[in-house]
Amino acid sequence: MATLDVSGLDRLTERFRRLANPDARLLLKTFADIIDDDNRKGILAGTDKDGNLLAAVTYRPKPSALRLTAQQKNHPKRGARRGASAGIGDHAAGLNNNLSSSEYRRLGGPPTAPRGAFSRVITNLETRFGQVSTWTWEAVGHWDQVVSKTGKPFLHYLFDGKGRFGRIPARDLRGVRPAGVQEAKEAARAWVIDQVRTHG
Repeated sequence: MATLDVSGLDRLTERFRRLANPDARLLLKTFADIIDDDNRKGILAGTDKDGNLLAAVTYRPKPSALRLTAQQKNHPKRGARRGASAGIGDHAAGLNNNLSSSEYRRLGGPPTAPRGAFSRVITNLETRFGQVSTWTWEAVGHWDQVVSKTGKPFLHYLFDGKGRFGRIPARDLRGVRPAGVQEAKEAARAWVIDQVRTHG
């Protein structure tokens, strides 16, 4: 999770502090959108939470790489550019939205996302935002119901680099990449300026 520090806004921040509990919902919605967009773009570019390239996968794709079928995409619309969120249960792609091992090995998506934009690290990211206290708001993202065929969560193994059979390269996606953080800072600055001009 990334924390945004706006203390560097100096005098503008001090003027902002004099405002009486401004409504930050629009800013938080922007943050939630940035979290979602940063996650999707970063994963498709093959980067971790710090913007560094992820370790390549060596077991896929097999020479006869597959194009995704509608069933593997687990999406009813033929021209969809992004998959639908799907977790526990029977889905077109398989139980708990898991493909077979042989299917995975023939898919050419980036590390952590064999199905590309239809992979669960993108489709199952959920965001929420709200006010925690008078001067504290938060926008967070988390992956919901990304589980194995037996219903067990497994992303922590991927992120920490620990697999069932020993260590694997850590591919940590937990956080907002530097470009996303910069975008959030710019959005926060624009929002603070607007609040000061409107109410200051």
